[in-house]
Amino acid sequence: MVLLVAVVALGNSVTAHAQSMPSQAQIEQLKKLPRAQQEALARQFGIDPSMLDQLNGSSSSSGSKSQQQEDVVFPRGTRFDKNGDPIIPEDLEAQFTRDDDELKAFGYDLFSGEPKTFAPTSYAPVPSSYIMGVGDTIKIQLFGKENRTYDLTIDREGKVVIPDLGELTVAGLSYTLMQELIQNQVKQRLIGFNAAVSMGELRSIQVFIAGEAYKPGSYTVSSLSTISQALYVAGGVSDIASLRSIRLMRAGEVIVDFDLYDLLLKGDASDDRILQSGDVVFIPARGDMVTVKGQVKRPALYELKGDETLKDALRFAGGSEDDAYLASAQLERIVRGQRVISTVDLTSNAELSKELKGGDVLTLRQVSESLNNSLLLVGAVTRPGHYEWKPGIRINDILLDSRQDLLEQADLGYGLVVRETGTKRDLSLYQFNVAEAISGVEGENLQLQERDQIVIFSRYQTKEEEKQKLSRFTLTKQERQAEERQELLSDYRQAFLKDLVKDAKASEEEERERLAEERRLTPLSDLFGSPDEDDVEVAEEDLALYSRDKLLEPIMQRIQRQRTSNGNTPLVYVSGEVNHPGVYPLVENASVSRLVEAAGGVKDSAYLKRAEITRFEFNKDTTKTDYVTVALNNVLQGAMDVPLQGRDRLNVLSIPEWQNTYEVTLRGEVRFPGTYAIKRGETLTQLIERAGGFTEHAFIKGAVFTREELRKQEQERKKILAQELQREVAGNMLTGTGDSRVSYDEMRTLLADLLSAEPVGRLIMDLPKLLSANGANDVQLKDGDTLHVPSRNDSVSIMGEVQMATSYRFDPDVSVEEYIDRSGGTKEKADEDRIYIVKANGAIERYEGGSSWFSFSESSQLGPGDAIIVPMDTTYTEDLELWSQVTTILYNTAVAVAAINSI
Repeated sequence: MVLLVAVVALGNSVTAHAQSMPSQAQIEQLKKLPRAQQEALARQFGIDPSMLDQLNGSSSSSGSKSQQQEDVVFPRGTRFDKNGDPIIPEDLEAQFTRDDDELKAFGYDLFSGEPKTFAPTSYAPVPSSYIMGVGDTIKIQLFGKENRTYDLTIDREGKVVIPDLGELTVAGLSYTLMQELIQNQVKQRLIGFNAAVSMGELRSIQVFIAGEAYKPGSYTVSSLSTISQALYVAGGVSDIASLRSIRLMRAGEVIVDFDLYDLLLKGDASDDRILQSGDVVFIPARGDMVTVKGQVKRPALYELKGDETLKDALRFAGGSEDDAYLASAQLERIVRGQRVISTVDLTSNAELSKELKGGDVLTLRQVSESLNNSLLLVGAVTRPGHYEWKPGIRINDILLDSRQDLLEQADLGYGLVVRETGTKRDLSLYQFNVAEAISGVEGENLQLQERDQIVIFSRYQTKEEEKQKLSRFTLTKQERQAEERQELLSDYRQAFLKDLVKDAKASEEEERERLAEERRLTPLSDLFGSPDEDDVEVAEEDLALYSRDKLLEPIMQRIQRQRTSNGNTPLVYVSGEVNHPGVYPLVENASVSRLVEAAGGVKDSAYLKRAEITRFEFNKDTTKTDYVTVALNNVLQGAMDVPLQGRDRLNVLSIPEWQNTYEVTLRGEVRFPGTYAIKRGETLTQLIERAGGFTEHAFIKGAVFTREELRKQEQERKKILAQELQREVAGNMLTGTGDSRVSYDEMRTLLADLLSAEPVGRLIMDLPKLLSANGANDVQLKDGDTLHVPSRNDSVSIMGEVQMATSYRFDPDVSVEEYIDRSGGTKEKADEDRIYIVKANGAIERYEGGSSWFSFSESSQLGPGDAIIVPMDTTYTEDLELWSQVTTILYNTAVAVAAINSI
């Protein structure tokens, strides 16, 4: 939080429009500021400076204080107040908005700091060649008969006066000669004394720094200062200064030409001479520059000096990275006002000796990520990844054992070898039987070529199916390896998808979005007409990791841009009674048997005597459709096979009147409740007889019979009703019609209740009457039907617009009106003219008029398990015609659910 507040505050101070979140680069720039300057920023924007410890990763205030004490160098542009504290630099915006990826000139950051103070080199060791001068202090210690110490300063005449010894001229002598002179004089002239001579404080000298210094001018420095130290005092060099030819001038002559690259690249400071008073350090403007970028250790702009070559440019940049492709580097050069490009081989000595020119740009590119001499194994295998390719290698040299090398869910009947061929890198696919290939069967154990990809699929399509059928131990082991496997699958996808991306630098997210858009515009199944109803599309997040859809997708996206010899797309479609219907790639030597194997084999319901191929023949101006009949039984037995071509559609028919197992559930008070398998045409009465009939506690009148297809119909009707109610509410609001005694929130609550209520799918029937009719008008059962038989019910429920909705023990002497009175009577919003009863069997009996409020038909009688419903008066609902329908659905659903839950 401190980091965010500080940077945002900083951004607001720099530019009025900088209101967005700070970038990572800006955060890093803030962290690079000295502690004192960070605190100055914090104080300016009202932030507690102590909270900056979170920004810098500091955990103690003492550490912060010590860091603050060490800050003696600040960024250029820093100004200091009267107390010596830093003021925010004027070019702070430039510092925080510059692009860190932008290449900079090499070496200019070395002296880019600005010292708050310049610490003199008082305690540095004095070299023997140091020349003594006016202002130097000499420390003399005499010992022998007695000990004496003298601190003597060389006067303007170059002399020092030693007590009891007299004057000695030492100015102009080297430090070593000065020591020898004093020691000899003491021995000769002061009997019984010896002398130890050392340097005291050094004199200050005045030098002039001229040219392209950051702050040129006259500077007073220590007499031991060197050229580099003088540059440091002057704040470094300007943006156009030369680092290759810094001249030390003395009495009008060039003493040394200092090349800073020697110091920066080789650590050679031999030309970094000690300055003398009156010296001039001159920094000329820089010469020609070259750019070295790409796969080098130190990409930057470098200054040329003399006849330097490509080899020197690589040396300047610290050498190439390990993954640099040296055989084909790129050299851009300006020739006669035009930029031209050439390819240079940096592994050749002849090319390395090529001379550089100003403005050259040398770019080293990365080696290809493609692995030579390799094979890729992906999918439902235990050890996916890259393997070494050798001439003559086959599938069973990679997959040695089906138990050791394949995962438990691996499909042993279907595998693919994916191969790129030709200059266009078209895909050729070779299908093989995995189990037979491992066993070495000729024709299945394919010989592999370099860069082939072996794809092994799962025999399951969805994660849920895989989880149900695999052991928990197997899943746990695979989950531990999930991350590594996911990375490999991503690499596998990229191998196919990278050629489809227009922008080579597009992110994987952009890639997925673009491919998804393509699939929406041109679904593969559209190539074959309407998809088969069994070909259900599964959401990508629900697909098993190695399912056919997941592993084939990148291949399909790639090959749909290819064409076969007759101009068709190399895709085929299989529908009908196969385990995995859908679109598949056209493999080499494709046939009906291969396609059936790819689809996971045929189902038990497949009609083996006959299958049908729909084939499209494209001519110049017309399209012709042919139908080819296939004896599928002969194909599966290997007696014959039918070749396939692109765009073929194979339809595996179902056995006439084939049915899957139908199941019906009996719950509650039946003698033998449970799920029963039934035959087609079986009735409810017959099934109840099979289940031994009902128990003595069964409340047959209150039985609830539910059907799956009715439940789905109810769900659709609810959606339609909800949409109509929304439109009616919106229409009343726009037109201002209707009474407003019911709030809009109440309407929304009712609508939410409608959408959240689970449909039951109840089929209303009079079960006692049905059972006594000896099979007349019996209910024919369907798959998924359920009969719920509750135990005896001796209650009556009251629901709707009453003061207290509740249940009462059934009393045949109590009328409907009395039950309502026991519930506190009706509410103001109740519609007393539309009260109705939901019978225990689900039937609804409405009020038909009479001498009293509750005069029902003569055949109507309130019984146990019934529910009295008091609906809302529609005048309270802004004249919404659909309101009564919604409430009726909710009440009836509640009654059915209560009956089911009572079991």
